[in-house]
Amino acid sequence: MQKLNRSKVESFAGVISSTLEKYIKAFPSFNQLPPFYMALIDLLTPVDDIRRILGRLQGVIKQVDAIKTKTVRQIDRTSKTAYMEVKRKEAFGRISSMVNDLEGDLLRLAEVREKFKQLPSIPTKHPTIVVAGYPSVGKSKLVKAVSTADPKVAPYPFTTQELTVGYFEKHRTRYQIVDTPGLLDRPFEERNTIEKQGILALTLLSSTCIFMIDPTGHCGFPLDPQLDLLASISESLPGMGIIVVINKSDIGMPEDVDTSPLASLADSLGDQCIEVVSISAETGEGLEDLRDLMVRVLQEDEKKPWENFVE
Repeated sequence: MQKLNRSKVESFAGVISSTLEKYIKAFPSFNQLPPFYMALIDLLTPVDDIRRILGRLQGVIKQVDAIKTKTVRQIDRTSKTAYMEVKRKEAFGRISSMVNDLEGDLLRLAEVREKFKQLPSIPTKHPTIVVAGYPSVGKSKLVKAVSTADPKVAPYPFTTQELTVGYFEKHRTRYQIVDTPGLLDRPFEERNTIEKQGILALTLLSSTCIFMIDPTGHCGFPLDPQLDLLASISESLPGMGIIVVINKSDIGMPEDVDTSPLASLADSLGDQCIEVVSISAETGEGLEDLRDLMVRVLQEDEKKPWENFVE
């Protein structure tokens, strides 16, 4: 009977420990994740909360092992079958009680895992440039035109529902261009999850961004708030190099639009302004020159990744 009771305790404890270990191993090592993914995970659910839950699971595993070791020792030291049965049942009861106490934590981890599946898969090793701007100014169309990406493009606002990544190669180097969701000029805490992903991409994926402007108003937003957003990004991210891209050069400007602020953009941005270029993402006008500019900027950019400047 000793062998049977010992085997039952070891088997039960082993199943519980291995199951909890699977929960723990299902999560990445947060200390080894790039800052972009750490921030993105923290946006979905506080990383500290996940760490606390995983810590509790690790603690239960240690307690289960301690209970198993103690119970096996007690069983091995007696020849009384009734005593063995009592100790085995005690061990089962204590371990089961601890697992029941973890029910809320395990449900929470399952929810978090489902959220993790929604995270964009963006390599952090390639030279990267991020595209930002108001909704419907042509970001997705630009990314589609200059790269391998095939983002959803539609003539109404807020069609970019996630970060979209495209690639292109030049001189055997692979470059990465990231289309962010349309950003609106408001405080970070007032932005929705999609907008916050765009901000994180700006701050943690690259030290250079393309800011697109639609001066025609066809995007549904006037020129002034677009320029306000550009100023806000410039002020918030003083180390960010900015290529200002004025889109829709193929469309005539409405007579009531004052475009004079565009002429002074380079001066207003100062050293942050890499260049102001005019393109048409629709017709392809200026796109090849823009891609050459992106490559040149990324090749010449010897600054450390922007992630090192974020506190």
